[in-house]
Amino acid sequence: MIDSPLASHLIIKIKTWRKTRILSKKFHSVPESVFIHSLTKMFRLGRNCIYEYLWLVTLAFYTWSPGVVHLEASTLGTPTAVDAFSNLEAIPVISTKQSTTDNEYSKTANIYLKTANESSATSNEYSTADNGQSTKNIVYNQSIARITKAVQPEKKKIKFFVNTPQCQMPYLNPFSRNILKIYHRKRYVVCDKDPDMLKVIYNEKDQTYKLHKNYPNAACCYKQILREVRTIAEYKYKLLSCVTFPQDFVVPPDVEAVITECRRPYSSKVLQKDGFSFVHPQKPDPIPSSSPEERPSVLLWGIDSLSRMNFELTMPLTYKYFRAQPWYELQGYNKMGDNTFPNLMAILTGFNQTRSYSKCRPTAVGGLDACPMIWKRFKAEGYATAYAEDWASISTFDYQKKGFRRRPTDVYGRPLVLALEKELQKKDKKELPYCLGRKSSAEYIYDLAEQFTEVHKNRSFFGMFWTNSFSHNDFSLPSAMDARMVKYMRTLDHNGIMQNTIIIFFSDHGTRFGLLRKLANGFLEERMPVIYIHLPKWIRDKYPEFLDNLKANKNRLTSPYDIHATLKHILELGTPAEQLPRPEGCPTCHSVFQAVSLSRNCSLAGIDDHWCSCGGFTEVSSTDQMAKTMAEQLLEAINKFLISLKGTQKCRHLKLDKIMSVHRKGNSPVYLIQLSISPGGGFLEASAEWNPKTQKISTSVPSISRLDYYGTQSRCVQVKEAKKFCVC
Repeated sequence: MIDSPLASHLIIKIKTWRKTRILSKKFHSVPESVFIHSLTKMFRLGRNCIYEYLWLVTLAFYTWSPGVVHLEASTLGTPTAVDAFSNLEAIPVISTKQSTTDNEYSKTANIYLKTANESSATSNEYSTADNGQSTKNIVYNQSIARITKAVQPEKKKIKFFVNTPQCQMPYLNPFSRNILKIYHRKRYVVCDKDPDMLKVIYNEKDQTYKLHKNYPNAACCYKQILREVRTIAEYKYKLLSCVTFPQDFVVPPDVEAVITECRRPYSSKVLQKDGFSFVHPQKPDPIPSSSPEERPSVLLWGIDSLSRMNFELTMPLTYKYFRAQPWYELQGYNKMGDNTFPNLMAILTGFNQTRSYSKCRPTAVGGLDACPMIWKRFKAEGYATAYAEDWASISTFDYQKKGFRRRPTDVYGRPLVLALEKELQKKDKKELPYCLGRKSSAEYIYDLAEQFTEVHKNRSFFGMFWTNSFSHNDFSLPSAMDARMVKYMRTLDHNGIMQNTIIIFFSDHGTRFGLLRKLANGFLEERMPVIYIHLPKWIRDKYPEFLDNLKANKNRLTSPYDIHATLKHILELGTPAEQLPRPEGCPTCHSVFQAVSLSRNCSLAGIDDHWCSCGGFTEVSSTDQMAKTMAEQLLEAINKFLISLKGTQKCRHLKLDKIMSVHRKGNSPVYLIQLSISPGGGFLEASAEWNPKTQKISTSVPSISRLDYYGTQSRCVQVKEAKKFCVC
């Protein structure tokens, strides 16, 4: 006999389950007498709360069967890989079969043990009650209900980022097995562990900076960094001679960036070399009639190549911070162009790529100076303006472009970055300029953002601060900056910046090449950049409809054009929606403070079909003759495209190596083709429209994506459009 009423109750329940066959086939293969004897012996080993612990562990063992029990992915703690092309309109979030590896058993056992411990603790809590036995039965029944719910087969659940009549954007699990296999968490790298010989002290009262020597006897001097005022201003800087300064030296208001050198007294050897920026207050421009309380500041905080999914995977602390604060995510945010330039230009000008090149002429000296960047609108309204970006060689307006001849904003970070990369010791990581001297490259940009917002927090400002150096070449690298990012956000909050600032934390696109991009779900990974928006409390109180619309828009299709419209809306918060300006590149786009229509599709969001994440794909056999014909015609179109460009004579003729996959978009004539080429082994992805009558395709060659690294293969050409196809 078992001397516990709880155990007796359990045996009755188990017999019932055996008859109704709720439990697995493994359980039915065990003779009842053997099982009862084993369970009796186990129950006699302990008392009180141990009873519940033992039966839960036993139950977990006997009910586990990979072929029968289907636990939700969240219950298992094991992510499910999602094939982005298998059926985009109906993607299961839970797995239909489970691994039987020891690791899977271990993870499942941990979940059950956690449940057992919770049950045991609850039992102890109630054991002192007068009606102890009946209370134990209540706890027991609650525990049984939880476990029964877990082990019973669940219906497959479908999740989408967007699920509207005209757009079904499937949910992607950032923790799927295929992603975790290639993800390697990175640690934050301290570029120099030596104590700081210099410290910058900001005096908020008079808005001045002091250079404080932590070693008073050290001999220190600074070299002022200036921008070259010539046609090559974007690529040159001046470094003035070193000026020795005393302890607590007040930085002159005309000094915005310096390289410092510190030595021992009477020594010529430089012990420590640093770079510093200083944002000085400016005389405010005349402010329009609206009061400062009605003029929120704007801060664009950007990270290159960071998708919504990869943000959750690599930066969980920042992700958690945003979810705990009044930040609003747009999960259906879809890029509109291939790389950084078109996506940022859509935000800053409202232009599409064709218009950006014809109107702003980025490849001509002075062309971008005449471009109607949004910061010019804010400047005209009396805002202080700033723009800074790290990694000078690939920055948005300078990579294969001429940049700005004149200083584009009040605070401009490029001269500092040029000098840092040239004058300080550089340490690369994944071919990225990770350390510049004693700090990481990105931190110079974010420190400048802190200074700019702190100095101008009592007036309206617009600033865009963009980083490439910890995200561009390796999708795992953002994990190294996770804790630091939370620290920056908390500093902004502590400094009072968030009280009157709309902050947009965003990216231009997801990973565009490498192992992550080559996965089946890489198609969506590339097209869905992260974006979160913070609104000050006074705006949330004054315009509650903005919050309602942001919440509705969380799972609706949006694009960079909508962000441009939002920035214009910020300048006219009280203007009726129908009177607000629309982006030139997408007249149907509008501010995200307005509700996005359920009938919106990619065309209405200004997104070309090749970049559109809406809709389902079905696989077509790569050995099908139609697939081969399409692939060969694609290569023919690329070769003709290369020949048509100047300066591509050294590019080799490309041939088809292998068709990797072919998928058809819904019932349309549009196909997505992935193929490898020779020579060079390049990996391409293209959208093509197939005409069954003519047996011909139509495609836009410039829109074809290159999914692998190709920088060294195309060194013999300078034509930007040719680089991703040219093999020298």
